[in-house]
Amino acid sequence: MVISQSSQVNFSGLTFAQAAQRLKKDGSNELKKQKTFSSFKIFLHQFTSPLIYVLLFAGLVTFFLHHFTDTLIILLAVVVNTILGFYQEQKSYKSMAALNSLLTPVAKVIREGKLQMIEAKNLVPGDLVVLTIGSLVPADGLLVESTDLKINESLLTGESRPVWKKASSNLGGIESAAEKQEQMVFMGTSVEGGIGKMIVTKTGSATRLGNLGKLASFLKEEKTPLQIQIGRLAKNLALVVAVLTFLIFFLGKFLGYETFQIFTISVALAVAAIPEGLVVTLTVILSLGMQRILKRRALVRQLLATETLGSVSVICADKTGTLTEGKMRVIDSLPEMVRGFPASKENSREILAKAAVLCNDMRDPLEVAMMKWAKKILKLKIENLKLKYPRLDEIPFSPTYKYIATLHKVSQEGPQARDVYDLLASRGTLLFLSGAPEVVLRRCQVKGEKLKAWEKKFEEYGAKGYRLVGFAYKKIQNSKLKIKNSDLSGLKWLGVLIYDDPVRQGVKEAFFKCQKAGIKIKIITGDYLSTAIAVLEKLKIKEGKLKRSEFITGEELEKITAEELRKKVGRIILFARTTPEQKLKIVQALKDNGEVVAMMGDGVNDALALKQADIGIVVKTASDLAKETANMVLLDSNFATIVDAVEEGRSLFENIKKATFYLLANSFVEMILVSVSLFFHLPLPLTAAQILWINLFQDSFPAIALAFEPEEEGLMKELPRKKNAPVVDGQMKILLF
Repeated sequence: MVISQSSQVNFSGLTFAQAAQRLKKDGSNELKKQKTFSSFKIFLHQFTSPLIYVLLFAGLVTFFLHHFTDTLIILLAVVVNTILGFYQEQKSYKSMAALNSLLTPVAKVIREGKLQMIEAKNLVPGDLVVLTIGSLVPADGLLVESTDLKINESLLTGESRPVWKKASSNLGGIESAAEKQEQMVFMGTSVEGGIGKMIVTKTGSATRLGNLGKLASFLKEEKTPLQIQIGRLAKNLALVVAVLTFLIFFLGKFLGYETFQIFTISVALAVAAIPEGLVVTLTVILSLGMQRILKRRALVRQLLATETLGSVSVICADKTGTLTEGKMRVIDSLPEMVRGFPASKENSREILAKAAVLCNDMRDPLEVAMMKWAKKILKLKIENLKLKYPRLDEIPFSPTYKYIATLHKVSQEGPQARDVYDLLASRGTLLFLSGAPEVVLRRCQVKGEKLKAWEKKFEEYGAKGYRLVGFAYKKIQNSKLKIKNSDLSGLKWLGVLIYDDPVRQGVKEAFFKCQKAGIKIKIITGDYLSTAIAVLEKLKIKEGKLKRSEFITGEELEKITAEELRKKVGRIILFARTTPEQKLKIVQALKDNGEVVAMMGDGVNDALALKQADIGIVVKTASDLAKETANMVLLDSNFATIVDAVEEGRSLFENIKKATFYLLANSFVEMILVSVSLFFHLPLPLTAAQILWINLFQDSFPAIALAFEPEEEGLMKELPRKKNAPVVDGQMKILLF
């Protein structure tokens, strides 16, 4: 139920002048960010590699042997590694910070009576903020309206179960009401259900999140698989160097070498075995990979995504806005002739338009498009219609039950009170329902042949690739102030609006590229089955029409177990009319089959599925909650961009392998030269100083050049690599040893 105190709250919000004055006084709504990196920490981090430890030990040995030239060159190697590594790592951190700044948090705020989107940092105490499903709460605030509002406060409390919230009944004393947990919402928490409005009470560091210093939980980074693999490689290499050095030393003593001479040989061997340029080269390749993916219109938020992209074997994509342009427009309507009014299509269309205005939260492109269409049909001010039928209660739209319901009071005192096409001629209350047409129709007084006729129309328009939204209404008793589930039946059918959403250019070619690369595509959509099938047939996702075993609906998904889904999921291409919970089940089933899954979410209630996937992907306009969960953000919302990013991920991993192989091969050649000279009692062919010169200058720069290596031809014709594939694979080991 909507709970509000309109007599005590200014629902027009602050004026722009008031907001500017308070922003100047209280400062921006931003937490004092803990610096995710510092120059000093980055500098110290350069000395954490086992390879550096070996070099420092070699320098120490040469110093005690009075080989000061070798000592200076070894120290020079450490300095050069440190400087280059410091420069590249600092540049990488700065690039990531700059890229993340593109994802500016926004908030829906009412100022001077108008709903608008502003940057969350510009919120001030006293602002009236609108909360919707999937959004992050941008500041601490007191609820003044709430409808089935559920907030996830796990960031603050650690409790994953959402908390029910209700509007305050004590708006006369905000300070005392702020102590009541159920009436307050807090910065950083997320809206899992319902809608609401809040008055901002605290911003920035004054919020509960700011006081608790929880920002670190947002910014915490973990080691990526590649970093772990390179770390293991370094440790193994250091172990090999240590073992070989001791073996050479004792073998030299056995062969009669003097201690000083064998020490010199051992040091040369240790220096030869270490690819000094490896760390710097890898940093350059990762940084360039991130920049290349950005040029292809995808923002990688974590290096983990950059690495894992190359091993993606399944892409789960939404249809709307990814395969299609997402530019919804109402192209036609199918109104039902409403009894009690002059029987004409024009009259019925006008009633349908009124329903489109009143039963509308302007929540997504569908609702925005229906509002534009209604304005053209009605040719009157929408505000006047809303005054005439003030909203009493609502059930917000949910992907689970696929409808929105609103309850309105009929006011004869509003503008144009005696319109001949009024739904009611006297005072009363009116219930509207809109959403998926088959869902709405089932709750109406439509039976028999007429029901079948409408369902046939749904199939016909869906088969042409159109989207449909159905409407119904019901007159109920005057005293009704809130909606009950029992009210949502026996409604009168008003008809449907027909939407067009053109297929994106380049998607068909991207599908073909995926098929060649061995990447499977799964379309998971909340749209009508026939509509989704029509779009996929236009895109030719496969030769011929989809077989019955290749698509499934959400209703059918509910009837099968997780094990049955795991067995079937490989064959299924299209999942229609799915809920967020079902998307999570699909992703889990794919992962259970050993797939590396990239999941595309629509930004509303998809956070769990995005987090469960190996790569979570959202569009730029997705909700704040989805962006926080995702690894990658599509700046153009195009499916082809996902494929381009996967291609860059594969190229990135290949360049890493090439650079690693090049550096290790040169190190092993030097080791062989030093070892052979020992066995045959020959002078050292290369001193430690000369080996360092080769490794630092003759090897490092060509290895870094491999970071700029263009993509190999036929890379996207190979099957996806395994997620944990080692950098040094079996073929490389054979060539090295």
